Amino acid sequence: MGLATPTTSFECEIADGLAHLILNRPDRGNPIDGTFCREFSLGMAEMSERDDVRAVLISARGKLFSVGGDLAALGGQGKALPATIKTWTGDLHPAIARMVRMRAPVVAAVHGHVAGGSVSLMAAADLVVIGKSARITSAFAKIGFSPDSGSTKTLTARMGPARAKRFFLLAETLDADAALATGLVDLVVDDDAVGVEAEKIARELAAGPTEVYGGIKRLFLQAPNRSLESQLEDEAQTLAAISRTVDTREGIKAFHEKRKPLFVGR
Repeated sequence: MGLATPTTSFECEIADGLAHLILNRPDRGNPIDGTFCREFSLGMAEMSERDDVRAVLISARGKLFSVGGDLAALGGQGKALPATIKTWTGDLHPAIARMVRMRAPVVAAVHGHVAGGSVSLMAAADLVVIGKSARITSAFAKIGFSPDSGSTKTLTARMGPARAKRFFLLAETLDADAALATGLVDLVVDDDAVGVEAEKIARELAAGPTEVYGGIKRLFLQAPNRSLESQLEDEAQTLAAISRTVDTREGIKAFHEKRKPLFVGR
């Protein structure tokens, strides 16, 4: 089963609680362009509301994960470039926000090279698995652009503000180990194991307590902007709400029965 709306820039297969989104324009380096932005917006609007989506896996076909923004398309815009940027980001930015806020955890499987706005797409995932030979590039300053796609938020959340600013100002390229050291990615594996390891993690999450994951994501998303007292109260309110779910009852029952819980996502 796939999405209700057909897509050309990526494929999406939904089965057993897992939505697998596969960037599918390898001949062009899986770029971010107007088509991708529109389709990704529609896809995230749908996936974030589907009860059968309990985890999301994002991967890509071809030698590269993504080159980022489609500079060939942008280069021909002339004076229309600012309006084009607003149109593309008008679709892409709400989609990334929905991905970050959706209850289903998101896992990114990254290989080859990822650059520009696609770095933010990667960083917005809850868990990032990357191949040892992969490279992550901040290409914005090199082409006279400032960051978009939520880059200043998603990378700051992972790397800290000073390190993220340095990454963009110096237009750095990080190898997998350097990215791991900064917190930009979560797991480095052999290149040929990226897809297998990321899918293993995603499927484990898809079988987990989905409402719990949604609560965890929301609490960590807001934590940097809340006082200690406010965060403590929200933790209590979130836990109380989640304690009403079927999965909480199953988790407690399974603990007492000394067996693995069977979660249903509600």
